[in-house]
Amino acid sequence: TYHTCLPPPHHHHHCYSVMAATINAENRRKANLRSLQRIDSNIVDLAITATHVVLYEFDNSKRTWERKNVEGSLFVAKRSDAPRFKLVVLNRSSTENLEVPITASFQMQVNDPYMMFRDSAASKGGSEEKIRGIWFHDSNERGSVVSYLENVVKSLAKIEEMEKAQPPPTQSSQKTEAPSPTDAGAALLATLNLGAKNNNQSTQHQKSESSQERQDDQKQSARNSSAASHNLVLDKKSLQLSLLSLIQDERFLDLIHAQYLKVVHSRAARQQSNQNGNSSGKK
Repeated sequence: TYHTCLPPPHHHHHCYSVMAATINAENRRKANLRSLQRIDSNIVDLAITATHVVLYEFDNSKRTWERKNVEGSLFVAKRSDAPRFKLVVLNRSSTENLEVPITASFQMQVNDPYMMFRDSAASKGGSEEKIRGIWFHDSNERGSVVSYLENVVKSLAKIEEMEKAQPPPTQSSQKTEAPSPTDAGAALLATLNLGAKNNNQSTQHQKSESSQERQDDQKQSARNSSAASHNLVLDKKSLQLSLLSLIQDERFLDLIHAQYLKVVHSRAARQQSNQNGNSSGKK
């Protein structure tokens, strides 16, 4: 009968509950981002979070760990300027939050159930950096945070090495502003668009695009030309820092993926056309 083709009654409830959970998670993420931006206006996005943590500090004189009056949700946030990443604990116990800049000198070690950390740059500067530890309620969240921070620190260290290896830039008559992550992303997309355009030129015998599509391409080319001009002032450090910030942005990845697919499809169409031409020649 007809009713046997319908999904179980609880199926719709399950879908609605999943949708509600997704919406609630996104709303909670936006609320957390706004809270962090009130602390640091340069924070632009959340990279990873942990539900509940507690801060400890090692007392050298007593050789013991002391619990500090800091506990709450932990966030690794992305910033628009240096330092590009910051670890923040929104304190539920008082108004004093934990804010730790993540740099190439950031050191950490896992000692279950803690993540111990310090900044080695502070000890080099003559002041002794206190060793602190963060207790995680969820060990899986701790593993995710540690893994993400390790990748960030490695990337920052590589950027510093490249900067030291490069000769100092020559003084130009005009000062150029440091490119924003958006500018760097636009410059990279401009390069991908040029590659796609060249592939399309080699398949002009295929069906021509509609007038609306041509107009869209012209507008895109104009934007690409503007973005490409920024490429003249992008050094490796600026580009890497920008890409490091953008790589977690789904919108940026969508743009990159769309351009990638455009190039792949164009290349496949060209190869198919060549094969058809060869088959016709043999006949």
